[in-house]
Amino acid sequence: MVAADPRRRRSDAAVAARSVAVLRAPAPYDLVRTLSCGQAFGWQCEGMSAARVFAGRRVSLRQCGEEITVAGLDDEVALLRLRHYLSVDDPLAEIEATLLKDRVLRTVIPETSGIAILRQDPWECLVSFIISAFNNIPKIELTLGKLADRFGETGQDGLRMFPTAEALAAASPRALRACVLGYRAPYVRAVARLVARGGLDLNEPGLAPYDEARRMLLALPGVGEKVADCVLLFAYGKGEAFPVDVWVKRAVERRYFDGRTAVERRYFDGRTQSERRIREFARERFGRLAGYAQQHLFTYARSRPRRSSGVTAAGARQRTPRSPRSR
Repeated sequence: MVAADPRRRRSDAAVAARSVAVLRAPAPYDLVRTLSCGQAFGWQCEGMSAARVFAGRRVSLRQCGEEITVAGLDDEVALLRLRHYLSVDDPLAEIEATLLKDRVLRTVIPETSGIAILRQDPWECLVSFIISAFNNIPKIELTLGKLADRFGETGQDGLRMFPTAEALAAASPRALRACVLGYRAPYVRAVARLVARGGLDLNEPGLAPYDEARRMLLALPGVGEKVADCVLLFAYGKGEAFPVDVWVKRAVERRYFDGRTAVERRYFDGRTQSERRIREFARERFGRLAGYAQQHLFTYARSRPRRSSGVTAAGARQRTPRSPRSR
C-alpha cells in the first residue's frame, strides 16, 4: 500500500478551502425558511441545506448556527452577490421585535422566525412572476428551466443561466411556446423587447417611491396587482409591498378585520374586503415592514392549513410540503 503524498493532501485542502466560503448570518436568520417561503423559484431545500444554480454555478448552501457554508463559489464578486441576495445582513432581530408588538404576529413569529426578504435580480424576478400567474409550482419551474436551457448563456460549470432580455426579445413566439409558457408567451416577449430596446429601465423602480414604482410595473404587459407587489418586494426591497392573493386576503379578513381596535374597525364593514383595502390596511399597520408581516402570515398558515386561513402567498409561491400548490 502506497502512502499518500502529503503535498497532494495539502493541495487538495487548498482547493477545498478556495471552493468553500462561509457567510455570517446572525440569529434569528433561517436559510431554508427564507428560501422556501415562496419568494423565489428553483431552490432545492432539504434539512438545513439548499442548492441551486447561482451566477452560472451550481451552489450548495448549508446553515449551522450563525454560519452558512457556501460550496461552489470561489469568486469574490459572486460571493458578494450571494450575500446581498440572501439578505444575511438584515437586522432580523430588530424587525421581528417590532412585529411581535402586533397581537396576531405575536403568536405567529415564534413559529416562523428567521425569514429574510431576498434581494433578487429584477429581470429574473419579473419574468418569473409573470410566468407564475394562474400557474402551479412544478410547471413554473419547468418553464424557467426550459427558458434557461434554450436561451440562457452557459456559465462556468457548463450550466445555463437565466436568459437575458435580449435573448428572449429575439425569440420567436413558437420557440417561447415550446417552453410551456402558454398564454404568457406574448407577455414575456413584449416585456423582453421593452427592456432590450431601452423602453424600460429596470433600475428605475428601485429608485422611485413605492407608489410610483408600482405604477411603472402595472403598466407592463402581463403584470397585475399581485405580480407587481411580488417584484417590488422580492427584487426591489419595497417593504411597503404586501402581495395579496385569495388566501392572504382571507387570512387578513379572519385574523384582523374581526378585531376590536380602532384601525381594524375602520376597515371592517361586514362585507368582503377588497385587495386594495387589505394593502392599505397592511401599509398603515406595518409600514415598511408590511412585506415581512405578509411572509410570516403566509409561512405560518401554510404550516397549519386546517387551523389557519390556509394562506398561500402572493404571485405563485413555493411548494407546500408533500403536495404542490396551484394559484
